[in-house]
Amino acid sequence: MSDLSIPGVTSKYNTEKSIQALVETERIRLKRLEVERQTLQDQRGAWLALNQRMSSVREGARELYGFQNPFNNKIADSSDQSILTATAGRTAQEDQVEVRVKQIAAADRFLSRSLPRDQKAPAGLYRFTVGSEEVKVNFRGGTLKELAAAINARGGKLLAASVVEDTPKTQVLVIESKKTGAANPLGLHDQAAAFAVQIGLLERSPTAGRALTLSPQAASAGKGAAIADGLLTLPPGAEARLPVQPGITLSGSMVLSMEVKVSLLPEETAGKPSAPQGPDIPGAGGIEFQGIRVESARSRTLLPSWEPPPPAARVDDPGVMFAEAAGRSVALPAVKDSTEFYTVEVGPEELPGELSALVFRNRNTHRVVEVRGVRVYDKAARGDFRPARPLSTAGDAVLEMDGVEVTRPENTLSDLLPGVTLALHSAGDKPVTLNVHKDLESIKNSLIRFFGSYNDLLTRVDILTRKDDSVIRDAGFLSDQEREQAARELGLFTGNTTLMQLKSRLQRIMMDPYPTDGGREMSLLAQMGITTSAGAFQAGALNKSLLRGYLQIDETRLEQAINRNPEWVRQLFGHDRDKDLVVDSGAAFATDGYLKSYVDTGGIVSGRVGALADSISRKNREIEAYNKHLVEYEEELRRKFGIMEGALDNLEQSSRAIENLNRGQD
Repeated sequence: MSDLSIPGVTSKYNTEKSIQALVETERIRLKRLEVERQTLQDQRGAWLALNQRMSSVREGARELYGFQNPFNNKIADSSDQSILTATAGRTAQEDQVEVRVKQIAAADRFLSRSLPRDQKAPAGLYRFTVGSEEVKVNFRGGTLKELAAAINARGGKLLAASVVEDTPKTQVLVIESKKTGAANPLGLHDQAAAFAVQIGLLERSPTAGRALTLSPQAASAGKGAAIADGLLTLPPGAEARLPVQPGITLSGSMVLSMEVKVSLLPEETAGKPSAPQGPDIPGAGGIEFQGIRVESARSRTLLPSWEPPPPAARVDDPGVMFAEAAGRSVALPAVKDSTEFYTVEVGPEELPGELSALVFRNRNTHRVVEVRGVRVYDKAARGDFRPARPLSTAGDAVLEMDGVEVTRPENTLSDLLPGVTLALHSAGDKPVTLNVHKDLESIKNSLIRFFGSYNDLLTRVDILTRKDDSVIRDAGFLSDQEREQAARELGLFTGNTTLMQLKSRLQRIMMDPYPTDGGREMSLLAQMGITTSAGAFQAGALNKSLLRGYLQIDETRLEQAINRNPEWVRQLFGHDRDKDLVVDSGAAFATDGYLKSYVDTGGIVSGRVGALADSISRKNREIEAYNKHLVEYEEELRRKFGIMEGALDNLEQSSRAIENLNRGQD
């Protein structure tokens, strides 16, 4: 404000104090306008906070009956998480399976011998293969770390290399494939192979692979066995022998491998005998006379009545394959029923001594066994080379699920159980039980979150519509800051019928019965431990908070209801009664539908907030205009007081002049 100062006047007549007193009196209306504006702002903030809480309740309700409702959530529990873990999606079927992890998938990882710190790698083309993919590194020569960096720069998702200082004076080079599975062996070629042999990462393979030919000339088939195009077929009761000349002794990483398929015959056709047809007697001929031919009657043989023999006893014998080694017969792994060929591998620990022959005896009465691709080879060999110090070798994951053996190139399997992803961590001797079931904890937590939001909304309505500070005291979940805010808003909407109707309708929704497949056994929230009156009287004291309509959850009864029949619980919150694939009943469905008119754009809350915003704008204009009025009012007071002081000063001067004149006359 402007400051009119007349020397000597203020101290003499106390003009400034008089002006400020008059301005302060005029300012009373401004303070009232500011209080009214603050009230409008508080009301607008309260509606916005209510809108947020109603939106939270509505979101919680939609979560309970919508497409992503927790009642379809599944969880997979493993009895041994060090071997196997699993995650289940919403589409997973509830099931319990036994899984035995025989082998996890691995990638090739090769280690060199200890090398001096100043070891150099020569320049050249370092070519690597991972399965059918290739990585080329043009290296200009340098240290091992520079070579590793060059490999990593080109390796991408296929290849990696590292240098590890194994002792204070030496280092080792590690080259590894990033892709697991037997179909992804790591191969080193050109300069990579030459340098790998030099540093002891690779060595020449001492033995070459050898195929054992299945042909009528190489193998002897007896008792119905057939050999054609490299395939040995053994119907029930058939036998065959495949000599191995010269003999082979398995050692190291060498294995005997073959592909086998076992087909199960239908019960009604397996080994069923047919009646004998009798002798085949040729016809006696005929005569022809004057163009007419007469045939002799066929001879007839009387056959005795035939009774089919009793069916042979069923034989199920998985021991079909044997090896003759070191002068004795060794049983090879038992066969299993299959619709496709699968691979059987036998290592040196299972087949000691020199292998001289393979014998196949199919004693089964209801199975046909087929064998092909018999060979002996070095699993670790990579062409003409083999890793000298393998840390791991490429191999598939092998597991048995409910008696069926499965192989996969990776340790993450998502195609065995619908909606379930398995993660293999290690092999184990014992089966792991995998239990896929509903995620009951997720259901319970979603319900608790929903009812927590519901109680928070009702508490906020009570604070705004009642001038009773016990509402704040009884709301134990409020923080100190929220309590201070609640104290400022206490009774802000006293008598507001819209909010009172909101609370009443929500309480009725929670108390109403809803149809479920459980009938009367599950139609009320109270039947699953959610009530407003349970525990209202505790130890002789009245708990007023429970009489205000807040919901209390008995977690024990809630868990029992969910465990007993989660589908009934789901229907209590959202149920498609007329089977049209649209939810049309339930507590959550009704809550969502009712709050929609409040929180949607253009709804009740939006209208109230908009109206309050307009009122606040008008109040701001009033305050701005009145502030301008106060400035002008103060300036006018100072002008008038200045005129008054000037007049008084003139009067005093005139008075003194008259007094001086009178003294002169005396």
